[in-house]
Amino acid sequence: MDQSYQYKYNQTDLTFNLAYMRNLVTGLMILTSFAMISCGPNKELISTRAKVDSLGNIVNQLNSQIGQLNTQVNQLNGSVATGNAQIAQLKNQNVVAMQEASDCKQAKEAVARRMEELNQAMEANGISMKEIRRKAAEALVQFANAGVDVSYKNGLVYISMQDALLFNPGSAKLGKNGQQALSVVAEVLNENPNLLIYVVGNTDSVKVVRAKGFTDNWSLSTERANSVVRVLRDQYQVSMDRVTAAGRAKYNPVADNSTEEGRAMNRRTDIILNPDLSRLWDLIDKQQ
Repeated sequence: MDQSYQYKYNQTDLTFNLAYMRNLVTGLMILTSFAMISCGPNKELISTRAKVDSLGNIVNQLNSQIGQLNTQVNQLNGSVATGNAQIAQLKNQNVVAMQEASDCKQAKEAVARRMEELNQAMEANGISMKEIRRKAAEALVQFANAGVDVSYKNGLVYISMQDALLFNPGSAKLGKNGQQALSVVAEVLNENPNLLIYVVGNTDSVKVVRAKGFTDNWSLSTERANSVVRVLRDQYQVSMDRVTAAGRAKYNPVADNSTEEGRAMNRRTDIILNPDLSRLWDLIDKQQ
């Protein structure tokens, strides 16, 4: 027997008892009236009528209680309906979540397979970013003391060259030492035609002197990156369809700008080597 049915059953019992008492009280009142008419009022009849009045009050109280119980039953039935709706909603959400988890697992497996294919394609074409980093570091070891650093992060090779090696202060013109260092970098780039190249200029937080021809650090960092790209193109025949030049001014620091040593490290040009994934995907698709 469910809860709502039990409430209805109790309510029926109360209604039956109320009707029974109402009939009893009515009968007593009629008998009392006959007795008073035929015999005249006496103490016993007065007492009986008082009891009848008391019973009438009890009936009224019971009516009130029945009304309150009906209200409670309706509220409980509403709560049960709401709870059932919430349970159904949670079940639906659980089904959706299980499906999403399954889809996510399948997507992760597909990405893992695709990345494995990519790694195999890179190895088949002699492209290993860690190996490229090693060769670039060995080739540029002669410039290590001049502020050249080669690192590998997140699948990319970073060749970072401090401006003290490449440029004079406040200038975007490459010096002799900078051109020599770029010749070594160009050899690495030309040996790996499936690499994309990002040349990014960076500055410290000190404002540039407008008299030197630059509006701000944005223009200085961008023009230094452009100068590096021009040398790679004009002197070392690096294909420009692989190259992107950009400037980030002071907004990509690697050290504290409050010290001279930190500012010197922040004044740099980053040459970032990234596998040309579009060509590799094309190669993988052709193989399949």
